[in-house]
Amino acid sequence: MKQILAIALVLVLGTGVLVAQEQTRQTETRMIIKQEKEREGFYTIRFGAWWPEDKEKEFRIGENIYDQTDAQIEQSQALGLDFHFRKMMTHPMYFDVSAGAWYTSYTFDFKEAVSNIGEEFENFDAWAVIVPVTLGLSIAPLPAESPVQPYAMAGLGAYVGITGRDKLLVSNDNRSDDTKTYVRFGWYFGGGLDFLFADTFGISLGAKYQFLEFQDVLYTQQKNFTGLQGTLGIVMVL
Repeated sequence: MKQILAIALVLVLGTGVLVAQEQTRQTETRMIIKQEKEREGFYTIRFGAWWPEDKEKEFRIGENIYDQTDAQIEQSQALGLDFHFRKMMTHPMYFDVSAGAWYTSYTFDFKEAVSNIGEEFENFDAWAVIVPVTLGLSIAPLPAESPVQPYAMAGLGAYVGITGRDKLLVSNDNRSDDTKTYVRFGWYFGGGLDFLFADTFGISLGAKYQFLEFQDVLYTQQKNFTGLQGTLGIVMVL
């Protein structure tokens, strides 16, 4: 009788161990599947600066060019936001969609630059907003579950340039605005680095070298916007 009870006890204990192991394995499998699902897409929102090639050079209006006037030019650094979504296709390849908005302003002091300027002229104030909308590909070599995600990227798309100015003639204090819009295709390459503090959140660094040149000069006296963008922000796992 004791032997039968001992055998029964061993069977019960063995069955319990097997059930516990199976439950643990299923739990680990569910956790892995859940984690892989969470890391299939990365969405970043970053703020940064853009350094285009055309900046603080001569002032041009119509056929008139005023060169060597850097001291009379005040041009703000191009600042803006970059929105970037990466969707995993098959590791390590991702499909990218990005958009942004970058703002710069420009002021030219006529009275300081040209001694014989008429009283009807004053400062020339202009601004420009560049809106890139691009598609691309990125490569992230580390496993999707890694808390550090470096990647290289490249893409192309449409770049909308919106530029405006105050008209120069201010007789009778009558000032009006003049705005134009241009669209040009361009492309970029660059890289990024995401640091994930949790499964769904972290900080993100990005750098893009944009290749963009408009057909006409914007009111900020810029035409060639080819240059480096540097950004810093947050990343969310979707």
